[in-house]
Amino acid sequence: MVDRGQVRRALLVISTMVSVIIFALGTASAGALSPSAGVQINRPVPTSIQDIPLTNQLDQPVSLSTWSGKTVVLVPFLTLCSDICPLTTGILYQVQRALNKDHASSQVEIVELTVDPGRDDPARLAAYANLTGATWQLVTETPTDLATLAKFFGFSYQKVPEDNPPDIDWLTGKPLTYDIDHSDGFVIIDSKGVERFVNGAAPDFKGRLNPKLEKFLSPLGHQHQEHPPKPSYTASTVLGALGLSLHRNLAAAG
Repeated sequence: MVDRGQVRRALLVISTMVSVIIFALGTASAGALSPSAGVQINRPVPTSIQDIPLTNQLDQPVSLSTWSGKTVVLVPFLTLCSDICPLTTGILYQVQRALNKDHASSQVEIVELTVDPGRDDPARLAAYANLTGATWQLVTETPTDLATLAKFFGFSYQKVPEDNPPDIDWLTGKPLTYDIDHSDGFVIIDSKGVERFVNGAAPDFKGRLNPKLEKFLSPLGHQHQEHPPKPSYTASTVLGALGLSLHRNLAAAG
């Protein structure tokens, strides 16, 4: 039997990678296209995008311009994802740990942007951060602003029917009524507000996953943990991209 979720995810990955390739051909100033590593680009992020209002898990108003002077790692996710997102969070743990080890954490802001603003309000984001131990920015926004950000940065998302039987909401204990399929990867924006790097691949987590995140994984999530979808990226990929923006070598994630 064909797994519809896998088919939808494959189509999203293909769509996103095509968008990345087309975008890169029009904007790349240096670096070669590599599906696993991503694309080096040189595109200023306009003020209209940087000033889009966001709200973080502390219920504080923020925007990309809030972190002007820092390099931003922007990552799409949702708190109710049980497939790829826990692995993404695991990679971000490794990235944060490596940045701390290299005394570079003050120069970088990790920002996970929800693609499910209908459910991911600040309270849910705070509960997710408390449950998983995520210490970086988790942000939500209006559906209209999400569409604007997704169009600019080239990631995909779509609301789809929930599986049967439905998964259970970890926060409320109630059955879920819908799911969000989304593309993976990350974007690097440098301290001057210039987009430097884009990656549309799936996370390839190396090492032992935090048990709290392990509990989030569905059977398909465990399958992707053992056999990551291709193309894929690791914590070292993110650190390499950050190093290009920071003009320094960063320690590989352990």
